[in-house]
Amino acid sequence: MQLKQFAACLLAVCWIAATGCSAGSGNDESSGSGLWLGIEPAQEDEFGKATYEDGLYLSQEVLEPQPDPYVDDKKKDRDGTTDEGIRYTLYQEHAEITGHTDDFDAEELVIPETIGGLPVTKIVSVPVSDTNKFEAENDGGFYSCFTLSKVTIPDGLYEIGDYAFYGCKNLREIEVPESVMHIGRRAFAMCSSLVSLTVPSGIDTIGDNAFAQTPWYDDLLFHRDLIIFNGRLYDAGKRCTGEIIVPDYVVSVADYAFYSCPEITAVVLPENVQSVGRCAFRDCPQLKSVVIKNPDCEIYADTSTFSNKKNTGDKDYFRGTIYGDPDSKVEKFAKKFSYHFAETDKFTPEKQKSK
Repeated sequence: MQLKQFAACLLAVCWIAATGCSAGSGNDESSGSGLWLGIEPAQEDEFGKATYEDGLYLSQEVLEPQPDPYVDDKKKDRDGTTDEGIRYTLYQEHAEITGHTDDFDAEELVIPETIGGLPVTKIVSVPVSDTNKFEAENDGGFYSCFTLSKVTIPDGLYEIGDYAFYGCKNLREIEVPESVMHIGRRAFAMCSSLVSLTVPSGIDTIGDNAFAQTPWYDDLLFHRDLIIFNGRLYDAGKRCTGEIIVPDYVVSVADYAFYSCPEITAVVLPENVQSVGRCAFRDCPQLKSVVIKNPDCEIYADTSTFSNKKNTGDKDYFRGTIYGDPDSKVEKFAKKFSYHFAETDKFTPEKQKSK
């Protein structure tokens, strides 16, 4: 899982936590863009909460993500700073939050809805070192702003960038509006007091480890089988064991979704799944069967996507079986890496095996 991948890096960043908000200091890791399908929403219980079969899955109605209305507005007008110490950049038609001043010490932060009469649509990604992803500009975004306890984001904001609120250790709650379509890598990671957050129902992408090491996300991992936001399967909970039947409305399996799940033995992906991300089933020593019902499913082409290895330093290998349709992209993937392949109807669910 992403959280376990992230935990391995924590020792490398402990020194950052001591510097606070005022100190100085590739590849796209998000998943899910453009995968919306007209899939029926999950069933709802009497309290209006989405459920799936046994009610153990965190699920939501699958909504079509909204496009960025200012994607082509790239001509900068000027940079500035608000009286509250929020840095920004004005473009011709919109504004973006870029960071904060060195003496910024607010406890409650309200992101302005407009600046200079222009709508605020983005909190930009914090610049990170090319050689060390944990060396960042501490005045970018609201990186490691220890004084923050509550953040309110206005309706109309479209994107929260990478590391935007990383390491805000006293941040307890944040109101994220439905307008937000993208949450970047580690945007809220290491917010060790964060207990209240609502992911927008129409979210399009969530970057790797966006909520790692937060009480809010840890609670999901401990109490849910699968973590699903708007049809994208982002993580497998700590209670995942045995055979996993992924809900029909899921349209993608994110990077590292089942990473280091020691007790899962089989996973069945429905026909609606269009993509399987990198390292999605890496370090799953008991995984023997993966059923991929969509013949056109795009699978990240690497030996790390499916792996039975137990230790991080070992070479990836997979001795299980991948099930799919003949002459499909699934079969081609299996043959490319010399994995055992069988047609879908050859798969026998564990419940039937026990009879």
